[in-house]
Amino acid sequence: MTDFTFDGVDTSTFNSLLEQYPTCVPDKLKSLDEHRFKGLPAVLAERKVAGKVYLAKEEVATLVDWKLSHGTFRPALKGLVLQNSPEFVLEVTTDGLSTSSDDDFEARLKTLCKLKGIGPATASLLLAVNDPERVPFFSDELFRWAFWKDETASRWDRKIKYTPKEYRELVARVAEFRSRVEGVSAAEIEKVAYVLGKREQDLAIVGEVSQPKAAKDDVETKPSTKRKANPEEAVSAGSEKPKSRKVANAPETQ
Repeated sequence: MTDFTFDGVDTSTFNSLLEQYPTCVPDKLKSLDEHRFKGLPAVLAERKVAGKVYLAKEEVATLVDWKLSHGTFRPALKGLVLQNSPEFVLEVTTDGLSTSSDDDFEARLKTLCKLKGIGPATASLLLAVNDPERVPFFSDELFRWAFWKDETASRWDRKIKYTPKEYRELVARVAEFRSRVEGVSAAEIEKVAYVLGKREQDLAIVGEVSQPKAAKDDVETKPSTKRKANPEEAVSAGSEKPKSRKVANAPETQ
């Protein structure tokens, strides 16, 4: 039986799932995906060479567009982000991305969360595009895959608090995964988690991974009330999101 668990998936299965990622992204969102995974990381790499890493206001806004396209759509969030002045975005992102302690993720999250509309999950996205090899985006699918437990309350639909503490634990789990499965990046692990979360009905759990169906253009916005199955019995969706709290900079719910 193929093992799809975070601690058990092998390199071959991982690569098979990774190849399916492009089919999970609707055509209308592919340009955003290209910018998030290739364009912007390349720009930030050039800025590192120049000695100053930062994100411009429009770059942060585009990342928020990408995040909303991959999770629950909240139009008010983009509006809050746009309330930040270009000068303040430059100041905060320079502090958050150019910190002298690369591994002090909680401090960097705290700095980036000074921006309006930016909570820990979005702040982790800013960190992830700056270091896609090591730093994971705090996505629902990745967190639930990494911390899935064979208990009713801790399956793929488990609640997420979106706290710096949870993110620190996720960073550690991703580091463990990368030490076990050589040659994979944090961004690739995130993509595989997204596939598992979106394609639970399309994956054959015995033998080899099946070909997925066409991607849906609609973004799920309602949380599921269904009980989710063990990943070794049925790969279940992590795309459902818990209800959000109406506080601008409170821990996010994607």
